[in-house]
Formats: sequence, C-alpha cells, structure tokens
Amino acid sequence: MRSSPQSKTLAVLVRGAEGAPPFSDELFCRRLSLESHHFDLNIIVLPISSDRDDPLPQKGYIYRDGLWETSPIRGVQMLMDRCLLPLPRKWRQKLRELTISGSAHVRPYWSASLPGKWKVHRVLSRETQLRKLLIPTVLLQPDAAWEQWLQRWPKGLFFKPVSGTHGKETFRLTHGNDKSSWTMEGRDKNNERFYRTFYTRYMLSTWLESQIADRQWIMQPYLDLSHDRHPFDIRALVQKNGHGQWTLTGCMVREGAEGSLTSNLHGGGKAHPARPYLLNRYGDIRTETLLESISRAAALIPPLLESHFGRLAELGLDFGVDSKGRLWLLEVNSKPGRSSFAEAGDRQMQALTYTQPLAYARYLLQQHVLSDVVRPMKMPNTSSTAGLKPIPIHGG
Repeated sequence: MRSSPQSKTLAVLVRGAEGAPPFSDELFCRRLSLESHHFDLNIIVLPISSDRDDPLPQKGYIYRDGLWETSPIRGVQMLMDRCLLPLPRKWRQKLRELTISGSAHVRPYWSASLPGKWKVHRVLSRETQLRKLLIPTVLLQPDAAWEQWLQRWPKGLFFKPVSGTHGKETFRLTHGNDKSSWTMEGRDKNNERFYRTFYTRYMLSTWLESQIADRQWIMQPYLDLSHDRHPFDIRALVQKNGHGQWTLTGCMVREGAEGSLTSNLHGGGKAHPARPYLLNRYGDIRTETLLESISRAAALIPPLLESHFGRLAELGLDFGVDSKGRLWLLEVNSKPGRSSFAEAGDRQMQALTYTQPLAYARYLLQQHVLSDVVRPMKMPNTSSTAGLKPIPIHGG
C-alpha cells in the first residue's frame, strides 16, 4: 500500500538474518507495512547485524506490491527497535542522525527498552500489590546457596539468563534418585534439550560458575506450571492505543510439548485462547479470579516500569498458574512476539497486535512527545492506586 505525501516514516530495527528478505520478524514487518497507510505512516525495515563491528545498513527494505524492495534511508521521523540485544552507542548515534530532528536532545524512539530480568524484578518487588505474584529470585553468584535453596524447594531450581529469550539456555536442577547426585535438564543456546548428571558438589558448582563467567543469570524455585504434563503460561499483551493509553489487547495460553520445561512456542509449543483453556482446567469461579488478577496486574505493571525506565509502548506479561491455582508473574518483555495470537486464531485480537503500535506511533508524532522515551515517568497519582483500575480482558 502507498501512503500519502504527508505520511511520516517509521524505521523498524530488526535482527539481520540469512535469506530473502535478510532479516527476522518478517511477518511482523509485513503486517505493519500492510496496515501503515491507515495511519499515514510509511514503514522501512533496517536489518541490524549481530556483529557489532559491522556498519549500519546503507539501505532499508519497504514492502510494495507483495515484495520486499531495497530503498534509501531518508526522511525517518521515528525508530522502532525490535532487536533483542542492546544497540551499541556508536549505532545509536548514527541512527539519531538518520532522523529528521537531528537533535541530540531528542531520542526519536517509539519505546524505551527494559533492562534485564533482575532489574525488572527488583522494581516490581517494591510494589506491595505485586509481591504476591513474584517468584522468589536471586542473582546467581559464584557462592550461590543452591544447596539450601534445593532443600527448601525439593521440586528443583530453575535458572535462566538475565537477558535470555525464547526459553533458550534455561535449565532445571533436581536431586538424582539416590540423593547423592544432581541432574540438570534444559535447553541450550540452540533451543535443543540437554541432560547432565553431576556426582559431586564441586562438579556442579564449577559448572554453574562457568555459566556466569560471561553473563548474568537468575535462580528461582522450580514451580510446577503444567497441565497433563504440558507446561503452560498465559501471555497478556498490553499496548498503548491511539490516545496514548494502556489497554489490554488480550490473553493467550502457550502450551509446551509434553515433558518440556518451558511453554515457549519456539520450543515446539502451541497456543490456545486463554479463557476456554483455563475453564477446562479450573472451572468458572477460579478462571474468573485468575483473569481478574491478570487484569489488575496489567494495570499496575506498565506505569510502574515507566516510572523507572522511561516511556514504553507495549509489554508482554507472562503468567504461570501452579497446581494449586496460584498465579505467578514469570516475566515482562518490552519487545514481545505475537505468534501466540496468530496461532490461536482470533483474527480481531491478532489485528490489534499490529494496529495498536501504528496508532500509538501516529499519536506520538502528532503530540511531539518523543523526547521523553528514556526519562522516568511519574505514575498517575502515586499516593494511591487511582487511575490503575483493572483493564478488561476482551475475547480469548
């Protein structure tokens, strides 16, 4: 679709990849491109190399007449960063120079990015109403008291990288059958399953220390968040709309393969509409209680994180439910995927996952409020929870 001459240009930064077109998130970029004319926006995709020594691309990609075509990068008003790794400072400077503002005081980003899981956990733990949803979490250190934790939570401990995605490099530690050994099972960096057995405490501690040598990890008790041996979680997608207000687009259940540790779709999981899935397991009363708790958390979390990390545009909130029906907040992601909404088959809700970002981009450009992206934002009426009413869950 072609936009009018008055259209603004939104550049979408995604990870470069082999293939045609040479970037990831192709479906997301294509859907944005197809819907963009409704919001007087042009979309240009900039593939970002994972090699930080590579220069920024000289050309981007636009979707025209069913094909991706290369195009010069010019007249960009806003940047949407979908890269999962932080951009180097030299690239951020070059990207700023691409935008029309050209001002060192304006950071023309659609949204700020959240830091790692540990920093987010610490901020959320300060909110009394959210503490009961948070899993006990510590930053993994060389002298981590994993033995004491394993005694306290005999079902096992769960480890995941602070900056990990897609369930990669997550693993569970349990005692062996004879209590004199330990078993580690999980997924490696390629999302392939692995199993390891350790027969001495020294072997296990040495292996854990090797994992944290070049990156940070968190340790949590392992929770049984499964149904008929299939792990599952609930993805709630909260997005700002065309008026700059937070809305809950919807909820989907992601169900992992039998015996898997995680429910992530990249590990072979499937998606289901949330309400019927929960009704099947928990019945009417418990299901409504769970969805009400999710909607309240969805109202609390976005402004709380904005007050520490700057203006945000959308968040993926992942919840788990244990065998007793207790709700847990597993993770918050500022660059959430949409595959669960596509797979579950709710077309109206799926369409919102793409149109809301465009509506919010148009709102930002019309209001000229780009410069606050990294500035902490004051929560509405911080002396109470006024303005933080539950967000209704529609569909799903």
